[in-house]
Amino acid sequence: MKIFNSVETVDGLPAIFLKKEGILAISDTHLGYELYLAEKGMYIPQLQLKEMLQNLKEAYELTGARTLLINGDMKHEFGEASRQEWREVREFVTFAKKMFEEVVLVRGNHDNYLLSITSKLGIEVFDPFYLRSGKCFLHGHKKVKLPWEEIEILIIGHEQPALLLRRGFDKIKIPCILYGKMKNGKRIICIPSFSPLSSGTPINMMDKEELLSPYLREEVDLMEMEVIGIDKEVGALKFPKLKKIIGDEDEK
Repeated sequence: MKIFNSVETVDGLPAIFLKKEGILAISDTHLGYELYLAEKGMYIPQLQLKEMLQNLKEAYELTGARTLLINGDMKHEFGEASRQEWREVREFVTFAKKMFEEVVLVRGNHDNYLLSITSKLGIEVFDPFYLRSGKCFLHGHKKVKLPWEEIEILIIGHEQPALLLRRGFDKIKIPCILYGKMKNGKRIICIPSFSPLSSGTPINMMDKEELLSPYLREEVDLMEMEVIGIDKEVGALKFPKLKKIIGDEDEK
């Protein structure tokens, strides 16, 4: 499904494909998350990496992308990488490099101490943004000075947008791609988390001031943003603008 020009969804996977540039873009893999949960007393099977590798393989086969771009928060811990994070980052990158010609990482707020890992794996890290052919990739956790005259589309992660849908007492949350125009006239896309463990920010159930990214809080008219739901079983689901979704929810 087309988002902007040559920017498309990748079936029902939490990624976007920039056809002209040959870039598959994902965000917020949060490798090592299960260990973090275990330290908090929540023990779950360590299946996140396996599922992400399968999704990455499917995305590559669907797109034939040449470049994999990870738009921040490759690992989960804020501090120095844990042993599990080291192992999972190495396995993820090794797997990706068998398919993609290059792997690029834009640094996110969780990616402290990551350079010691990436330098050994041969992937390039950009901080705070990566710009190619008018497409600017920025994690989006803080506002930075950008070369707006060179930018057509700003692509962020961090927010991990999702929709919380209700019917009666039943509720379901699905990841979504959020896109539209910024107040400065540029276009913006916010992509969901690639991690299957991410619950996501229910953008249709929160006040604008509660959102994580300053770009969504301050630089867009949130109610005018377009929404595409992402579900692996049924594919990409086009929804109305956010103001219409919230209006429908209020009527129930």
